[in-house]
Amino acid sequence: MLNFKIRRELPAEEECEFDHADVDQATGRVFVAHTSSGTVEVLDGNECRWIKTIPDCSGGSGVVFDPNTKKVFAASRAEGHILVIDPVSLKVEKKFKTGKKPNGLAVDGERGILMTADVGDNHARFHNQKTGEIIASFELSGRPRWSTYRKESDEYVVNIMEPPGVEFLSAKDFKKSRYLSIDQKGPHGLVIEGNTAFVACDDAVLVSVDLKEMKIIRKAKLKGPPDVLWYNRKQGLVYCSIGEPGVVQVFNGKNLEVVQEVRTESGCHTLTFDEKLQKMYTFLPESHSVGIYEA
Repeated sequence: MLNFKIRRELPAEEECEFDHADVDQATGRVFVAHTSSGTVEVLDGNECRWIKTIPDCSGGSGVVFDPNTKKVFAASRAEGHILVIDPVSLKVEKKFKTGKKPNGLAVDGERGILMTADVGDNHARFHNQKTGEIIASFELSGRPRWSTYRKESDEYVVNIMEPPGVEFLSAKDFKKSRYLSIDQKGPHGLVIEGNTAFVACDDAVLVSVDLKEMKIIRKAKLKGPPDVLWYNRKQGLVYCSIGEPGVVQVFNGKNLEVVQEVRTESGCHTLTFDEKLQKMYTFLPESHSVGIYEA
């Protein structure tokens, strides 16, 4: 169960909007795209405090940490570039161009590849992490949402808003390997655990998908249109962030039964989770702060 620990204020801005976030579990540092200020904000999860603002991420959107290459990647949706951040020194080591509006990011660390899913032209672009070179590009079936890499099948997995579905791209040749239509409006949040994918859809429905059979096996009603999903492997729970009315719903990953509802605040649509520390971070735009919970 989630228990509220503390709320920490972030640097004040006239506007406040957050997008994707991720955690380096080795340092306990949390990186979140601060879209309205064009920055990446960094928190120390061990000490529960803000430590740094990283600039030059206008329209900040996707953020992902690669545990293999030990780099943080942040997407500037307004300028069309990627920041490569060292999670220890917190220095921007590199900046390279991608498509015009990169959004979702995914990493294949063993090959040293970063995928950017672009909402400007609906393309997936595959970059060499070290050089930033685009080594392949693929036109997706529609507007991409959340993206990830699945090692078990060696595929990139991308939610597609319309036509609603989940697109799978081979990590070997960067081409479509399969596609699963979703009978719900607007697949958005995505998380995969084992052979099960959880997809949160705009019409306030959470579905679980059997990736072997490629079919939907369960559905659950949500409190409102969702955004981010995260999975707690230790407890077998799915966390779903919902901006309106401002809650995190917690589901049993096996049967999709609701086990808890946590009140956040209006507009809080994103979260991230530290599996090692068993802490959840919710990003609160009205109060310009982060709410920290212990699982």
